[in-house]
Amino acid sequence: MNNNLSKINLTSKEYDYSQWYLEVSKYWEMFEYSPVPWCITFLPKSVTIWEKIKEEVNKKINLMWVQNLYLPMLIPMSFFEKEKDHIEWFAPELAVVTVWWWKELEEKFAIRPTSETLFCDFFKNKLSSYRDLPLLYNQWVNVMRWEKRTRPFLRTAEFYWQEWHTLHETKQEAYDFSKWILNNVYIKIFRELFAIDGIAWNKSESEKFAWAYSTFTFEPMMSNWRALQICTSHVLWEWFMKQFDVGFQDKNGWISHPSYTSWWMSTRSIWWLISSHSDDNWLIIPPYLSEFKAVILPIYAKENEDKVNNYAKMLANIITKWDIQVPYKWEYFKKVVWENWQILIDYRNVRLWEKITDFELSWYPIRVECWERDIDNNNCVVSSRITKEKVVISIDDLESTVSRMIEEWQKELFKRSSDRLKSNVISCNTLDEMWEALENGKFVIYEWDKNPEFEVIIKERFKATTRCIPFEWQFTDSLLVLKNKENVAVIVARAF
Repeated sequence: MNNNLSKINLTSKEYDYSQWYLEVSKYWEMFEYSPVPWCITFLPKSVTIWEKIKEEVNKKINLMWVQNLYLPMLIPMSFFEKEKDHIEWFAPELAVVTVWWWKELEEKFAIRPTSETLFCDFFKNKLSSYRDLPLLYNQWVNVMRWEKRTRPFLRTAEFYWQEWHTLHETKQEAYDFSKWILNNVYIKIFRELFAIDGIAWNKSESEKFAWAYSTFTFEPMMSNWRALQICTSHVLWEWFMKQFDVGFQDKNGWISHPSYTSWWMSTRSIWWLISSHSDDNWLIIPPYLSEFKAVILPIYAKENEDKVNNYAKMLANIITKWDIQVPYKWEYFKKVVWENWQILIDYRNVRLWEKITDFELSWYPIRVECWERDIDNNNCVVSSRITKEKVVISIDDLESTVSRMIEEWQKELFKRSSDRLKSNVISCNTLDEMWEALENGKFVIYEWDKNPEFEVIIKERFKATTRCIPFEWQFTDSLLVLKNKENVAVIVARAF
């Protein structure tokens, strides 16, 4: 816990959203500025979030026979130069290594901005027959892209992500696999773990990855009513395969090119969490991603410290089924760890209001208070930081009460995100209506004839972009009935 938090008066997000975000993420010790320009130091709180995301993603992809590996950070520039469009796309963002031991390198190397080219070379050596397919790989790595304007977590030169790269025998298999991953890994994690709702499906031709047959996305609405792309999944088909001469012998004995997919999710997700859930008072993180599920606050009277401490340890053991404590911060904080549960015990001998204030200013979801009077009655006091529920319960009900409060908090945050989205998407029939809606912080659903000139107009006049063409069975179905079946419904919004 940060003892300086009680002195903070946050800038209102309505007054200056960017400053509000910087204050929340800095004061709550999510990052520090780095001596390396354009980069940040990820502090333990943000690393904890990323590690929990990794854990959940790995669980899901392992069930799909996806294997983790690590390819080199340095990519030969000759790989990019196999296709001029590729190097032109990344050229402004590339960091290039040109010198080794003060000597000019004959072959220059780019620090990984993305790994399609390197994976193509890897696949070329792994694939010979249709029997080798599908090839399913993922890596958790850092990447580097020079950004003109940086903002912690949202845009920094170096950041961390997971990138999947898969090969399939047919385009249909690649397409189906990408749809499955979008719906059953990414969207499921965003809704259930991040407690963030969004609108999903295809990017337009101009907004998709330059060499993709299709790009899928999930677009939430942040708390300032702007869009932020939260993930992408690309069906790349054969373009990269042809450039790098990746082929296989098919069932008929012919040489064919496999269909290629790639997808990513990054530490930009930490921005989404801060921006989507936090308010003018404090940082709010969904409890499923919280470092600690609960904080136990032993409250002392004269000469009863040992008695109350032993009771606090017992409460931690009831929640976690574990009784081994390890140091956390300074000498007064200990944590009890068991599987996905971490409980923090605050052993400071200070007044109750000080412990409660520090808890309220933390990001932890549940507090458990124990006094000597609770010990005599086998009770404790349990409170939720967000829902404000406070109950006196028997210790027999402690585990179920903490679990219930965590579930309710997670559901409440998702409801807030979902309500914000669904109440701020409106249909428009004209560009004038669209301008007014965008000025009022709305997402617009609009009937589009797929003429690319429309995207140029809204970008230049409205500073907005097409975000996605929603798939069926979302709430957007009821917002717009197409007048021409040849047209599509498209979401238009301003974005970060």
